[in-house]
Amino acid sequence: MEAKNFSPVKSDVHIFFEKEQSMFDSTISEVFYDLKISKLLNAANIKKRCGISTIKVVYDLFHVPFLMLTTICLFVRNQFDEAVGKDVYYRFLENANFNWHMFVLSLSKRIENKVSVKALLKGKKLFVVDDTITEISGKMVEGASYVYDHTKGKSVLGFQKLVIGLFSTDRFIPISEKVCVSSKKPTKKSKAVKYLKKIKTEKIKADSPGAIERADLDKNKLEKTLSLLKEAKKNFKEVGIVLFDSWFAFNSFIIKLKSISLDVICQLKNMPKANKYQYHGENYSLKALYCSQAKSKMRTVKKHGYKQAMISVSIPNTEISLKIIFIHNDGELNWHAFASTCITFSAKEILEHYS
Repeated sequence: MEAKNFSPVKSDVHIFFEKEQSMFDSTISEVFYDLKISKLLNAANIKKRCGISTIKVVYDLFHVPFLMLTTICLFVRNQFDEAVGKDVYYRFLENANFNWHMFVLSLSKRIENKVSVKALLKGKKLFVVDDTITEISGKMVEGASYVYDHTKGKSVLGFQKLVIGLFSTDRFIPISEKVCVSSKKPTKKSKAVKYLKKIKTEKIKADSPGAIERADLDKNKLEKTLSLLKEAKKNFKEVGIVLFDSWFAFNSFIIKLKSISLDVICQLKNMPKANKYQYHGENYSLKALYCSQAKSKMRTVKKHGYKQAMISVSIPNTEISLKIIFIHNDGELNWHAFASTCITFSAKEILEHYS
């Protein structure tokens, strides 16, 4: 069966795009056929016994980003006048037996297999770890908490989404994600009856994907990151490097990553209590290492106009070696540090991969 003969389920969004003569519909139809989305849905137990078919609902939801909508609420509000139409989507997304985590992971793996690109790092690819904040306005949203947004310099009400992705040359494919929450919860409660309803957890099986996701909310961000990377490593065995920013750069975390055969490229920050670096038998904090050892070794990189020094150290009480590159830009008071457990990489390679 050829892709051009694949006819998607007629949906409200499908009909809308037909009227507008948009190219999106045919493209997504081909994607659904090529990636065998229906099989991935069945494997993740995302299926319905009656009513509107699963493939129709998912097909509609795939269009949401292309409609420039940020939430499903906006989507159903624009598509349906009656609550019956809206409830189909809400019930579908709230079903605790649907394993969306497995679906996204399987879909990412299938996309990666389909996309053939020249990989970075001498044939290797990188995992990338980062987080992003989704701000909300409601006060009774499950799991919502106050999280610090460094771009705004203050705490906002919402969620912190931890994302693991695969980077190769010029593209980034998200693999999996977890929601992170803080202990600071909103205290203001709405008097509206609909907001006073409590989630009926007794109706959710303890071993269901939804129950497992709820249980994971209590874990900290490093625990979730390690869990996601272990899972990613099993599915993408050829990837051996993970890249992240200074928030994740704890020695204890790097040690755990090395135990699952993952090397690290990261930015560092001075954390005297958590991180020490051994150089010629002495332990230093990052700041002390710069002041006593690296500062006198700084040399100007003429092509880029900054000063640079590289120091080879080890993590105390381990056999893990680190290359630390200190950078000082002209006109700046502060210096920056980057590190890698890939000791065969030059300073230029480490900086290029991080940038």
